[in-house]
Amino acid sequence: MNAQTQISNASQMNSVGLLNLEAFELSQRIAKMLASSTLVPEQYRATVKVKAGKDQFGNMTYRDEENPNGLSNCVIALNMANRMGADPLMIMQNLYLIEGRPSWSSQFIMASINSCGRFSALRFELEDLGEKEVEYQETSWNNRQKQTITKKVKINNISCVAWAIERETGDRIESSKITMEMAVKEGWYGKNGSKWQTMPEQMLRYRAASFFGRVYAPELLMGLRSAEEEQDRIIDVTPQEQAVKADYSQLKREILGVKSPAELDALEELVFDIPEEAPRKELLKLVQAQAKKFQPAADVVNDQNSTSHDVAEKTISEKKPEPEKEEAPPVETVPVKKPTSAELKKSFAKALNNAKSEREVAAIESQIESSFDLSEVDKKYLASNVQQMYEKFAPEPTQSEENLTVSELQRLQKEAEKLVAQKKEAQQAPAVNEIKSDQIIGGLKIQIGNAQNITELEAVEKTIRDNKPNLTPDHMDDVLNVYVERKQFLENQLSMFDTDDTPWVDKAIAEIEAAKNQDEINNIFIDPMYEEQSDPDQQRITNAAQKRESELFGN
Repeated sequence: MNAQTQISNASQMNSVGLLNLEAFELSQRIAKMLASSTLVPEQYRATVKVKAGKDQFGNMTYRDEENPNGLSNCVIALNMANRMGADPLMIMQNLYLIEGRPSWSSQFIMASINSCGRFSALRFELEDLGEKEVEYQETSWNNRQKQTITKKVKINNISCVAWAIERETGDRIESSKITMEMAVKEGWYGKNGSKWQTMPEQMLRYRAASFFGRVYAPELLMGLRSAEEEQDRIIDVTPQEQAVKADYSQLKREILGVKSPAELDALEELVFDIPEEAPRKELLKLVQAQAKKFQPAADVVNDQNSTSHDVAEKTISEKKPEPEKEEAPPVETVPVKKPTSAELKKSFAKALNNAKSEREVAAIESQIESSFDLSEVDKKYLASNVQQMYEKFAPEPTQSEENLTVSELQRLQKEAEKLVAQKKEAQQAPAVNEIKSDQIIGGLKIQIGNAQNITELEAVEKTIRDNKPNLTPDHMDDVLNVYVERKQFLENQLSMFDTDDTPWVDKAIAEIEAAKNQDEINNIFIDPMYEEQSDPDQQRITNAAQKRESELFGN
């Protein structure tokens, strides 16, 4: 046996694979290590997380179950990485299993083409072909019978071509032209949860890149399609009446229109099934807000016979009561500490801010007066808040028409005419095209996500205002929520690098002095930082609040 043969055999023994005993054993050892890691996707892990019910606060809990396919999936991924000469972890993070078919992520396809050295960087040509009405075939169910019907949809037809320069010849090579019309006719556009409706330009680029790779560099893709292509190839044979997942907008409308706690609980289960984290969190907040409507008035403000401790406990702890679940483990209860005067003041202030009527304010005032745990300073502060709430709910004095001056009558007449004109304009406004609204909101979300600072984000705000007439109310609410979340994120980033050494008590007093209403003053006392201040600093804040209230309300 010569040296070359020995080197070849050694290399074969030390590599992973499926057709050699030593290589197969090495593959299994490496696969076991990777399967126990949390850095690989879930389909490669030895265990998977399964829903196990809710805890006492209504939060979903999970348990670990053995994944029978994890080890074998790792071995196959290792074999593919060995064939391609790539890092196994990179292959695992970009190799998806769609209905049993392996597929690449579109980003991986683009990266493979750009890094192979045969072509220049991949580029894309987009062309707006204008609006077009496209016919397509759709399968529907009627009395458990499958029927094929022809439908029409109006779209903004856009085309995309992926191209690059072949380095060896210098020729420009192009992919097949992908259009929105093609997406509709092929059934990609109308699938449930389709990204073709929300981000058409991005999906056109992904699909064009995949077509380019399969024609000019099939060896890089190993004969596999993109994950988006495999997803679009799946045919949904489930009758419509059996579908259980509702889209985001529909769930939002149903939650807002819920009429009983039982309906709200059923909708909450559907919310937990939403895979995307951001819309799931937003809908859960909406569910919690709707749940408060079905709580009896005693849960917000206790009746006259309740103690101050009960009011504090209700307002401090606003967690949803634990639903009855057999699988939920018992939780050891901890006795509630007796609230301090500062905690009681904060809880009463919050209850006053949430009061909806003069009757609720009177009930809270009775609890404040009967409390023995409040200091005199805090009682005085709360008494001032109570008075402000009484003034808020007091009916505004009316002025007879005889006492109005001529100028005031003319002003009121102009305002009435303006309101009538606005109402007439709203009635004559054309109906918003929902498909076009979908396309616009997709572009707006991309612009919001690409904003790197507050200045860029404020520039996007003007674009949102300009496109408001072309957006449905639901889409407008959706894009505003995304804008607010992005703005909060950027502001938090700025705050991380904030070098302001001003003490919190001085900042709080400055905010109180600049407050424009009672709510802005109360926000200081609700802030957790207030409890960390010393007694003299808390007294300074209270004095500043009383002074500002006198300036605002003339007390």
